[in-house]
Amino acid sequence: MTGLRLALASAVTALLIVAGGAVAVRTSVAPGTLAFIAGGRAASAAPTPAAPVAPAVVAPASLGPRALPLSTPASLDTALAATGYRFPAGAGVYAAKITKEGGGLAYEDYQGGVGALGTNFWPASSIKVLAAIGALEFVGQQGFTGAATVAFGSGAPRTIRSIYDAAVRISDNAAYDALVEIAGVDFLNKEFLTPARGFPVTVIQRSYTVGGNLRVQPAMTITEGSKKVVIPARNGKVDTDCPQGQCSNLFEMSESVRRLVLHNEIPQAERFKIASTDVIGLNSALLGAEGWFEPAVARVLGNGARIYGKPGQVPSRDCLDVTLIEGRNGQRILLAATVPERQGGCPALVNLATAVLKYLSG
Repeated sequence: MTGLRLALASAVTALLIVAGGAVAVRTSVAPGTLAFIAGGRAASAAPTPAAPVAPAVVAPASLGPRALPLSTPASLDTALAATGYRFPAGAGVYAAKITKEGGGLAYEDYQGGVGALGTNFWPASSIKVLAAIGALEFVGQQGFTGAATVAFGSGAPRTIRSIYDAAVRISDNAAYDALVEIAGVDFLNKEFLTPARGFPVTVIQRSYTVGGNLRVQPAMTITEGSKKVVIPARNGKVDTDCPQGQCSNLFEMSESVRRLVLHNEIPQAERFKIASTDVIGLNSALLGAEGWFEPAVARVLGNGARIYGKPGQVPSRDCLDVTLIEGRNGQRILLAATVPERQGGCPALVNLATAVLKYLSG
């Protein structure tokens, strides 16, 4: 199945709609996962790779959310070049080895290519995890969990859990749109995705369905048990600091996965404000999502490793994956990377992940 995915990923071509400047976004071979994003790509210069230094080790005494620069993450460029691997132009990686120290967790941070903070790529469907968490935090403020049902207007009610599972596990784009409508773009970008929460760059405001407009959120009714709340229709504002409509970097997207998988081990200040049952539900969806890194993990760590991740792809633009990997020997590695399609896309992403994993596990 993995080989078929890579062959299909290589064969997919961009679908351009002249009238709206739309770009097809594909993140899964499952049915119904094409999204259309209007507009063009924001131009930004790729950061210069850092000089080789010792890896940044973050002790468990950190009092707030992790944020880069934690110190200077070790550069992988020179280390991997010595093994014969060079990052494709425009590619980037953020990685961290996670260990238990002093009753908490410590991280050895690494970056390569355009680095952990580069933004010159489409976050595609990897950003759906943050949309799901934002929706859960919003309904949590109203006294609900993912077990609640939501009905938009006179539509049929669905459980929030079924919506976020579809968005993350099979990358359903209509489910992603529903999550953003539940949270509202203003809540997402002004209350949830903030510097204080550890997300100074990420912006979510663009629909992944044809003709969708997430800045207009319809009225909805949320019900759980005997509790019912009607949320009136809302209009959100465009975040003009993100001209391409969706913005993030590899570090911030990796935080969405890290904080979910390690929820019970990280400081309270880093935890998402969602029910424990939804932490479990989202982790199950991450574990069930079929990502691009799987062949690399099998080559380096062998079969049996657990991969919690969310892949993404924009044909003709970028291929990426955001994961936390647990090896059979207990080794844990955060790995998030992107490769432009013009530089090999998803097959090249597998080669990048293989080189990084060999270095980190060596």
